[in-house]
Amino acid sequence: MSLTLQHKDSPLPGLASGLAAGLIGAVAMTAFQALLARASITSGVSGRPSTEKAADQAARLTTGHSLPRSALPVAGEAVHYLIGSLVGGAYGMAAGLVPQVTAVRGAAFGWVAATVVDETLVPAFGFGDPFWKAPLISHPYSYVSHTVFGMSTEAARKLFLPFFRDVKTGIGIVRNGEQPARLQTEGSTRWRTLGLAFLLGATAGPRTNAPLATVSWAARLGLVDVSGSPLAFLSSKAAVGVLSPMAIGELVADKLPSTPSRTEPLGVGARAVSGAISGAALAGGRSPSAALAGAAGAVAATYLGYLLRTRLSRAVGRDWPVAATEDLLAFGGAALVCLAAIAPQDQDRGA
Repeated sequence: MSLTLQHKDSPLPGLASGLAAGLIGAVAMTAFQALLARASITSGVSGRPSTEKAADQAARLTTGHSLPRSALPVAGEAVHYLIGSLVGGAYGMAAGLVPQVTAVRGAAFGWVAATVVDETLVPAFGFGDPFWKAPLISHPYSYVSHTVFGMSTEAARKLFLPFFRDVKTGIGIVRNGEQPARLQTEGSTRWRTLGLAFLLGATAGPRTNAPLATVSWAARLGLVDVSGSPLAFLSSKAAVGVLSPMAIGELVADKLPSTPSRTEPLGVGARAVSGAISGAALAGGRSPSAALAGAAGAVAATYLGYLLRTRLSRAVGRDWPVAATEDLLAFGGAALVCLAAIAPQDQDRGA
């Protein structure tokens, strides 16, 4: 079988979609292994997992100290998801250049990942036994688990790739001063609009004001059209002047120990309102369904973000690095969604 090279696309959408998809694949793989454990099916490997050993080694190299035993499980999870994301990123780039790497709906990629990571790199770095010493069951266990990883990563990549291609197109529109496209709330592209509204609302989970401030700037710059709608005020200088300092203030307040939990009723409610207004504004300011999608994204991200931040902060031992990452994801994510929203909706979306 000959390999077909493609050079028509920038590798960046493939890389970005692969990074996100690899994370999803790692989550799916973890869930699958949890189901196997319920059926008393394990890898047969005793002792600490290789991911915990890798996390501990990384801590010793960077800080000179081993991780506390209580932090190892969460740190091991972080390593697992990081590796999944990085491997997914490499896969996403490769898939854009050589479509054959997506063979068997991503299962072939999973088999390669199992061979390279579990069977080669893990023993090479001393995090596990070489394949001839490892329990026999560990090999099919690894390959079956990575089949789930590969197929889940490929499915997620195909979902994320159009989004990141739209982001790239949106950047080109802004750079070239072209006319932005407008989201449609009717017809075949309605679900795309609702999906983008959901994603924009989700950025309110980590930071309440992130989507509001971002969509207000987008409206002010003419990228989002809210004219003639009940949300037309978002494009005003006053709205930008109020929401921007509020967003900056939240970046500071979030780091204070006295700040209430985001999962308290007031915090959840404020995020839902922010997500609803932002989602509706992204769709032109008159779409109740986009408002509901934005609110749903905000509420879901509020609870999921709380769980992730709590676990990661405990693993890292400090909260501020995780909080700073949230800042980047919230405001960066909101900006990416607004850029994707201005891309034409009839462009080629092939994988």
